[in-house]
Amino acid sequence: MTIFSAITRTDPSPAVHGDGRFKFLDRVSGAYWDQIRDVIEDWFSRLCPDAQADVRGRLRSKDDRQFNGAFFELYLHECLLRMGYTVTCHPVPEGTTRRPDFLAEKDGRSIYVEARSASVSDVAVGAAARINVVYESLNRLDSPNFLLWIEVVRQGLGPLRAKPLRGRLERWLSGLDPDKVTPGGRRDDLPYHPYVEPTEGGDVGWIIDFWAIPKSSEARGREGVRPLGIFGGNAAWVNDEDGILGALSDKGGAYGPLGAPFIVAVASSSMSLDDHDVYNVLYGNEMLQITTAPDGTESQVVVREANGYWYAGDKWDHRGVSAVLVVKQLRPASVGNQQHTIWEHPDPEHAVEALPMWRRATLCADGRMEFTDPPRAQADWFGLGDPWPIGDPFPRRA
Repeated sequence: MTIFSAITRTDPSPAVHGDGRFKFLDRVSGAYWDQIRDVIEDWFSRLCPDAQADVRGRLRSKDDRQFNGAFFELYLHECLLRMGYTVTCHPVPEGTTRRPDFLAEKDGRSIYVEARSASVSDVAVGAAARINVVYESLNRLDSPNFLLWIEVVRQGLGPLRAKPLRGRLERWLSGLDPDKVTPGGRRDDLPYHPYVEPTEGGDVGWIIDFWAIPKSSEARGREGVRPLGIFGGNAAWVNDEDGILGALSDKGGAYGPLGAPFIVAVASSSMSLDDHDVYNVLYGNEMLQITTAPDGTESQVVVREANGYWYAGDKWDHRGVSAVLVVKQLRPASVGNQQHTIWEHPDPEHAVEALPMWRRATLCADGRMEFTDPPRAQADWFGLGDPWPIGDPFPRRA
């Protein structure tokens, strides 16, 4: 059983708006992408046989959330193997009919691992899909002299009528002189064209702003150059802290007492997630506490509210979750250089042993968070070179 299609690939072009991750990886040609496909197939070949059909189906899904979730599980399974564990997929713990994702065993010790994605909602995914359709349609307009900076200010309730908008933009762009526009200038200095879609009943539909960016003299008139250059406006964002807390609330107590360390691994697609966000989720939000002395002088100290997943003010909470692994922006092409962090509970029911592939976050007695880097680089753990993948993903043609 393999993941990718047994075909001769001849299309080296980048992904277009609306391309799913699997669809792109399955069709793009080039040695760079062959290396990525080979690693995914290699990892998949070591996955538990009884889990392969499900993971394969989700990896090949048109829904990127399914692909991301399946690749996340494949990544976790491979990491556990690389650290010397024997892995059972979907084990059956005593006292429950529910199954965690993995049971990892080594030297008589056991660890349960559950994977969860802090993903965007169906509404946000639908909104992003509608914008992608707009981008892809507008990328077909004829613009020999300009790139477009596009910002979707508002989405309409229905699909955008893109064909008449393309004609309108082509007429606008054909009337502009690229030599009279300062390249690399501020957006406010660029030619501007607003679009407000009228709808039946007098309401306003789509609102999109466009700015024209002059192409370099060498690039003007060249066929096959996509006109959309910079994107802005509405997007599907993950609320960093709520996404992680939701994942923990959903899975943290799903299996009851397991009699062994339990790790919840959370994959976040947020670009802005940082250690401060995770610290807030696990140990409570930071707040400034101001006290006034008898002589009227004030002092300020930073404390944490008792609203953390682990910190409940007068006690440690959710002690059944031994650690939380936070994986940010996991992508097949970057597994060799991404570093992820495992946050260990200060007082768990079952302490988890150090897992050396990941950066460790442990709470010190004085309240400081101490971070310990792994002894080896990720590429080394996975047996990959540095750099990896080798080569140019989209080499320029002569």
